[in-house]
Amino acid sequence: MEARGRTAKATPQPRTSQLAAAAAAAAAEAMAARPSWGNVPDNILVRISAFLRCNADRVYMACASKLWSAAVRGLGRPPPPVLPPLPPLQPQLPWLIFPDTATPDVRRARCCGSGDGGWLVLALDSRHTHALYNLNTGRRIPLPPTFTTPADNDLPLVVRAATISAPPSDPGPYMVAAIVLVGNRSTAAFWSEGSESWFSTGALLDARPQDAIYHGGARTFFFVTSREDVVSFQPTYGWNNNVNLARVDYDMQPRGDYADDVGFLEETGLGTMRRYLVESRGRLLMVVRCFCYESGRTEVIRVFEFRVKPPAGNGQQPCATWKHLGTGLDGRMLFLGRGCSRSFEVARYNVFQESMIYFLDDGLVSVQSVDGRTLYSFTDMGRSCN
Repeated sequence: MEARGRTAKATPQPRTSQLAAAAAAAAAEAMAARPSWGNVPDNILVRISAFLRCNADRVYMACASKLWSAAVRGLGRPPPPVLPPLPPLQPQLPWLIFPDTATPDVRRARCCGSGDGGWLVLALDSRHTHALYNLNTGRRIPLPPTFTTPADNDLPLVVRAATISAPPSDPGPYMVAAIVLVGNRSTAAFWSEGSESWFSTGALLDARPQDAIYHGGARTFFFVTSREDVVSFQPTYGWNNNVNLARVDYDMQPRGDYADDVGFLEETGLGTMRRYLVESRGRLLMVVRCFCYESGRTEVIRVFEFRVKPPAGNGQQPCATWKHLGTGLDGRMLFLGRGCSRSFEVARYNVFQESMIYFLDDGLVSVQSVDGRTLYSFTDMGRSCN
């Protein structure tokens, strides 16, 4: 081909098949539909930054993008465009309000405890409705709303914390033990499959219970009170779902520094002490968490082991005490929450480098940001013993 007296070669056009064109169009559409990291909501970014204790890590996070930087610094994003107003609705008949007969949504429930196999004990609403719920299958087992007192009176209850002896999906029997509020008093309560109400054995607990656990090795429920007393209930299952509870009220010998802790924190009103039970390496442990109101955080964490001594004489209660384990956990991680505490070995998990304590019911500390938003950060995630 000639152009202005010069000879030029024609450029061959690439040949594209219909299959290749369709693949290219699909790839372009997938790239366009791929979500962008810049579209992560501000509240999620702020919550992620709250877990970063090192300021350098927060700086690196802010440098990832301008939107991330604005979220971490509390600058926010521009408001979305205002949508046009909707046209007025046509006149309709008045609404008729009927009671809601739908099953309460578990997403709004309060978790009272958990067991193996993905089972939770949930408080579904404020009308004393409780249930066992399986996270894996969605199966739900309703629990009765009343507690039968030793005087054979049925009273409504509120479950504060609960634990399960075995997964309800297993073929064997199981039982639920709970700390319940009955008539403005906290006590221990139990429910087994087929029971029409919660029940207990013997008199109500003298002191307020703070935690409950099922010890698989001893096949026994243990309760610890605000005075660090221990009461155990060992279930035995008979014919036709009949259950007997063998109760033991231990004669506790107070630890040496118990009076100092209570006098400094609770009697002066400076703070409070929370106690958690956890089974670890076949032993029953109690973790004492000293929380100070002024600082708004945990000041002291100590771990004790339950030690039983022979009774002083025949027919007397067995003696027991709490032995301090020192400042180390000896290669253990403790995840603590009322009715659902667990212990794990650090050596089995590569992502953990040392022995730490994690509180599943950790409180949130709020801080006001520049634009008036409230930022939250966890205070006691990953603490060591004192």
